[in-house]
Amino acid sequence: MSGLQDLLKLSETIPKNKRYTNLSTAKLLDLWNKIAAYTEELLLNKKAPEFPGLGIFYIKRNYAASPEEYSPQFFPTSKFFNGYNCYYYGNSVKSGIPNKLPLNYSVIASRMGWTRPDVELGVRDIMNCIRISVEAGSNLNLTIGSLGTLKITRTNVDMKFSPKITNTLLKKYRLPNFGIRAY
Repeated sequence: MSGLQDLLKLSETIPKNKRYTNLSTAKLLDLWNKIAAYTEELLLNKKAPEFPGLGIFYIKRNYAASPEEYSPQFFPTSKFFNGYNCYYYGNSVKSGIPNKLPLNYSVIASRMGWTRPDVELGVRDIMNCIRISVEAGSNLNLTIGSLGTLKITRTNVDMKFSPKITNTLLKKYRLPNFGIRAY
């Protein structure tokens, strides 16, 4: 199982008493895409949105390439990842991320025409599907809008950002080079 749609079809096989909502696969997929678009919008405005249950997306200066460039970063923060198999991410890294923003469920609800509790419970259903799949040993490749692909295995969480988001950041935030070099 690798695609998001396949993953969300798993939600239909979970017994109703273990699900948070009765949303269809199409509605959960729509919720995922709206959250991905909102996350991208915030990231491009130099905010660090937290994708609930997965992690924080943020940008930082890429001094290794050039001091004028910014690059997207991902930090997995989920309690699900922390301590599961070989995952461990200290709070010191998380506290060093500037402009952290939790997901605003109300904004997503207004964009979708849903209630806030429906959005929150839908996110729980999505995370439940991810948890079940990883515990079963599946390797997941989840496309997050145009941000890129999140690869989740039992031993690793890795975000591969798309060239589109990287190029957009370069165009939007590249600092003018006045011949001054940082050493």
